[in-house]
Amino acid sequence: MNRLMGRLSFQTKLLVAFVLIVLLTSVAGYLFINQSVQRAFSEFVRTTYTPQERSVLQLVRELYEQTGDFDAVFAFLQRSRWGIPVYVADPSGTIVYAPEPPSIGRRLSNDQLQQGEAFESSDGEIWTVITSRVVLGQNILEQAFLRSTGRSLWFAGLAAIAVAILLSVFLLRQLTRPLHRLDAATRRIARGEFGEPVGIQSTDEIGRLALSFDEMAASLHEAEQTKRQMIADISHELRTPLAAVRSALEALRDGLIEPSPDTLASLHDKILLTTRLVRDLHQLSLADAGRLSIHPSPCQVDEIIDSIVETVGVQLEDSNIRLDRAIHDNLPPIVVDRQRIEQVLLNLLANGIRHTPEGGTISIGAEAQREGVLVSICDTGSGLSETDLAHVFDRFYRADDARTSDGGAGLGLSIAKALVEAHGGKIRAENAPSGGACFHLLLPTA
Repeated sequence: MNRLMGRLSFQTKLLVAFVLIVLLTSVAGYLFINQSVQRAFSEFVRTTYTPQERSVLQLVRELYEQTGDFDAVFAFLQRSRWGIPVYVADPSGTIVYAPEPPSIGRRLSNDQLQQGEAFESSDGEIWTVITSRVVLGQNILEQAFLRSTGRSLWFAGLAAIAVAILLSVFLLRQLTRPLHRLDAATRRIARGEFGEPVGIQSTDEIGRLALSFDEMAASLHEAEQTKRQMIADISHELRTPLAAVRSALEALRDGLIEPSPDTLASLHDKILLTTRLVRDLHQLSLADAGRLSIHPSPCQVDEIIDSIVETVGVQLEDSNIRLDRAIHDNLPPIVVDRQRIEQVLLNLLANGIRHTPEGGTISIGAEAQREGVLVSICDTGSGLSETDLAHVFDRFYRADDARTSDGGAGLGLSIAKALVEAHGGKIRAENAPSGGACFHLLLPTA
């Protein structure tokens, strides 16, 4: 049975379930209604006498009261031309008079006796006069009425079953058609086709499911494009230094160039560039997997900033860039991994130095807020376009594609974002009102 049900489609299973429910409900309803009608009708027949029946019962009782002799009553009933259809039962419930002799001596039930007309004899015993309807049961007309009622119930039940099945088929088609579309869309996504939406416009649960499915497909499409672009970028970034190292080594091997200090230094720089790229990619993969090693401890923001400024001080002087320091007093300690946050600030300062013209200014500040400590780094460069603001933290994204002499692969800000969020903080970029780009870090406190 389970194997057979497993072969059926979802629509067929629902249709079979609906048909079975309708059939069982209709049969149960017919049996209940038919039994109730028969019981009520029988009760009505037995308890509801016609005026003629009541007159006959009253006549028999008055006749006995006048004569005081049952034999006289029986003789009158036998002589009647109209064939009065009544039965007389003695105190024990046994029929002592009946229109047809075979019924004499038959014992009546208590229910039948209660439906008759009881009267007291001269010796104090209770006798009963009963109509033939109570004794013999339903007559031909009554049976015909019940048969007609039963047929009507059957016809009504069959009509209800037919209508219910038609409605079930219609509703099932309305229900399963979107499911078929979802199934087809799932198969398209499995084949790598993300462009075509499901196309369900309803606002019910299935419509909301289809909308969520379209959003998921769009996210998968974007993730697939990002993955392909990332693979292409990684291949490009690795291919360039590796090709340079390979060419230099082949030239050294063939004796085309001399192994001078400058040649070895250039090769060393290319190896460092490749190593840094691999290290950055490894950090991002750890951040994506939630396995980035973070060891937070209470730190003072001003001490971290002073250490970073001391590190880049020479580079600032060489670039003729002034540094403004605006750190509020009595800042609460932040709970971070100091080395990781120093790496973030170094990336942001290096980015500011690259985009600040000679004679410009980089300002770094920190202030306490309700959610933590806000650290801001702003420069006086050309700022960021709307496209740059939307993608500045994307991997391998560079605002200026022509700027490749610094060896940057477009991963610095992505790593900064991953490190800040790994601490439970936030980072965002904006343009300063006076020009230039600003990066704001919200770091958690104790």
